[in-house]
Amino acid sequence: MCIVCKQTPDTITLEKSKTAFSSSPVIVCRNCGHVVSCPDHCIQMNGRFLHTFANPQGHVFELGCFRQAEGCIPVSQASMEFTWFSGYAWRIGVCANCAVHLGWIFTCEGERFFGLIVDKLIFP
Repeated sequence: MCIVCKQTPDTITLEKSKTAFSSSPVIVCRNCGHVVSCPDHCIQMNGRFLHTFANPQGHVFELGCFRQAEGCIPVSQASMEFTWFSGYAWRIGVCANCAVHLGWIFTCEGERFFGLIVDKLIFP
């Protein structure tokens, strides 16, 4: 299990986190409370779960890496431009419920992982 930070979700979101996936802890969208992933899906890429990157416009993002994020769907074409993980193409990923930008889906030769913006998520 990965521990990122202590957060105080609202009561409705906390209840969704407790009851989704048969009472297993889940990670939800901060905007709408939709289940995005679970702590068991946290992975390390390049030796770390957390990464901080800046895009070409200077926006800084802190990403957590996940092997699966069922609540995050792609909404763009794959691109290799300015990729933060060498050899991986990226696609923008949004919440499957409210369409808020959650991060990116990275792919390389059949492998896939999700780099999700930790500030856009609520962890159990």
